[in-house]
Amino acid sequence: MDIVAARKKTAEWARKQKKAETESTAPAHSVPAEKPSGTESHVPSSSDAEKQPIMVKQVAVQEPRSENAPESEGAAREIHAQEIEMLSFGLGREEYVLPVDDVQEVLKSRELTKVTNSPPYVLGVTSIRGTVLPVLDLGRRLGLPPATRDDKARIIIISPNDEDAGILVDRVSGVVRISPDAIRPAPETIEQGAEFLKGIARKDDRLYILLDLHKAVGA
Repeated sequence: MDIVAARKKTAEWARKQKKAETESTAPAHSVPAEKPSGTESHVPSSSDAEKQPIMVKQVAVQEPRSENAPESEGAAREIHAQEIEMLSFGLGREEYVLPVDDVQEVLKSRELTKVTNSPPYVLGVTSIRGTVLPVLDLGRRLGLPPATRDDKARIIIISPNDEDAGILVDRVSGVVRISPDAIRPAPETIEQGAEFLKGIARKDDRLYILLDLHKAVGA
């Protein structure tokens, strides 16, 4: 055997020996396991683990809001339905109210026909669509000081006990809604016209005096 052939044989033997040693010392986990075709493997990362608790927390917060919203809206409608519509009007510096159901209409101040032997608070009579009805000075009826009235003065046509009458007031403010629970007895400090009042109510930082319509007009 010549030198070249001996070197080739020695090199081949060395490669086989090295390959055998490498295979015998290779770690078991380094050989990837085969996976079935058509499937995918997914190893959760640290970012996936952090996202999951946040999603659960968001759902837990949002669900009560969607469930409670209809109840809140229903409660608001119920409270609104319980409120009473009142017509607000002014006498001097005070604001009075009476139920809208007792009001027929509101007219501008007009000339009245005097009636002899009538009480001082009865200003006279007027005709509304062919019906003659008395008009009362409500401020005088309540014992309030005489007031100088301007073009804001109005006559409120009311119907206590189905008998129409008019009450002259300094001004008409509009319609307000007042809850029955907000009505309190009239304070004893009121000296003038206390017997004609039902109570007082406060709403939106304003104080309203509830008029006892039947007593005020003498019906």
